[in-house]
Amino acid sequence: MNKDASTGSVQDTSTLRPTQGSVRDVRIQLALDNAEEYIARLSTLSDKELAEKLETIYLQSEIAIQKRMDESIELLEIWRSQIIQARILKADNNIPDAPNEIELAIADVETYVAKTEERLDVVSEDLPKKQRKPKIKEDYSDQISLF
Repeated sequence: MNKDASTGSVQDTSTLRPTQGSVRDVRIQLALDNAEEYIARLSTLSDKELAEKLETIYLQSEIAIQKRMDESIELLEIWRSQIIQARILKADNNIPDAPNEIELAIADVETYVAKTEERLDVVSEDLPKKQRKPKIKEDYSDQISLF
């Protein structure tokens, strides 16, 4: 029991969890509260990315089990089940993979290049073509004879 100096009340500290534990509890609660949103976002990832996430969670779970980190194990189990649910949702509804940022950037560049080439074609059609004057080659052979 501790006495709070500001209010003068007595607080039972035996039921309080350490700060680190409460942070994990918050993460668990967030994972549960936002499960539908997370599953929907995860379902847009590729199968390869989802498999990599499952592998990472498996490795983290092994470490958490060895270190007896109960809250971490619980959170990892929640994430694992969400990834599995996302894979099922993706398969059942044929959800396409969301393009990654690099693919989007490449598509933007390709669009820009195509539009630029199209503009150049339009501009070159509108300009009259210059007619070149034939080059006159001067005959210097009579000057060579002077030497």
